Amino acid sequence: MAAKDEVGRHGERLVARRLQEQGWEVLERNWRCPLGELDLVALDGPCLVAVEVKTRRNAHFGSPQEAVTHAKLARLRRLVGAWLESQERQFREIRIDVCAVTLPAAGAAIVEHLRGVG
Repeated sequence: MAAKDEVGRHGERLVARRLQEQGWEVLERNWRCPLGELDLVALDGPCLVAVEVKTRRNAHFGSPQEAVTHAKLARLRRLVGAWLESQERQFREIRIDVCAVTLPAAGAAIVEHLRGVG
């Protein structure tokens, strides 16, 4: 696996663990369909949340959250729709969150959780 991919997977594992520690239920990790992939699908209480995780080692190419463009949000909305179609269960409340993870050279990861971005 490429170093870039391993950085991304590390960020996803970190975020999934933090969400579970906050009482969220992670329903899916790396759910794929022909349209693409959802990093995490989770329940925050009764609310279904698709979580896009962006991880960077530094800000040389911009902050992690800057990688979530309008086009990416549109794709995430289509992916959430595809995921919902694959489920029997209904959800009244749905949102898209972004977790921006920065992995500094030393010290703990910095996680910024942006709720309801899409």
